[in-house]
Amino acid sequence: MLSELPQAESLFERTASPREKKRVQRIEDIIDTAAMIFVRDGYAQFSARRVAGEMGISLSNLQHYCGTTENLLLSMIRAKIEVFVTQFVGIAGDTSRPPEQRLIEVIEQDMEAARDPWIASFSFQSWALAEHDLAIGEHLTIIYETFCRVMAQLIHEVNPQLTPARAEIFAVLIASQIEGLLFYHKHTKALEKNWQETVDTTVGMWLTMIRAG
Repeated sequence: MLSELPQAESLFERTASPREKKRVQRIEDIIDTAAMIFVRDGYAQFSARRVAGEMGISLSNLQHYCGTTENLLLSMIRAKIEVFVTQFVGIAGDTSRPPEQRLIEVIEQDMEAARDPWIASFSFQSWALAEHDLAIGEHLTIIYETFCRVMAQLIHEVNPQLTPARAEIFAVLIASQIEGLLFYHKHTKALEKNWQETVDTTVGMWLTMIRAG
C-alpha cells in the first residue's frame, strides 16, 4: 500500500489542473495552521474564526474549503493522527516480509511517533476534545480500534497458537503502553538519554510475551 503512494502522488501532479493543485495546497495549509493553533492554544480556544484570522483570510473563505469547524477538526485529526495508522496498515500488509519483522517495524515507528513532543501535545488535545465532542470521540475510537486490530492480526501471524481474543489482549496492552510512554516521555524526558535501549527493551519484552503466548 505504501509503495503505491508515490505513484499516486505523481499521477496527481501530472494530471491535476493548476486550480486543483492550488485547492489541495490551500486545504493543506489550513489544516497545518489549524493544527498549530490546536496545539498552541488548546482545544478549548480553538475555532475556525481563529484559524482564518491566523491565515489572514475571511471565515467564509476558510469555510469554502473546509466547511464547518467540526469538519475542519475531523480533517485535522485525519491528517495528523489517522495518517500513522494508514502507514501501519501498509506495513502490516506487506506479506513479502516475515510477520515478526513487520510487527517490530510497526511498534518501532509508533514509539518513534510517541517520542515527538508535538505529536504528544496534539494527541492530548485530541483526547481532551473527544471528552466533549461526540463525533471526534467516535472518530478517534475508530482510529485506535483499527490500530489494535492491525496489531492483533500481526501478533496472531507471529504466533498462530494464540486465540484471536488473546492476540487482541496483547495488542491492546502494547497500544496502551505506547500511549502511556507518549505521556510520560513528553512530561519527564526521563528516557531521552536511553531511548534506543528503551525501544529495544520494550520490543524484546513484547516479543517474548507473544512467543510464549
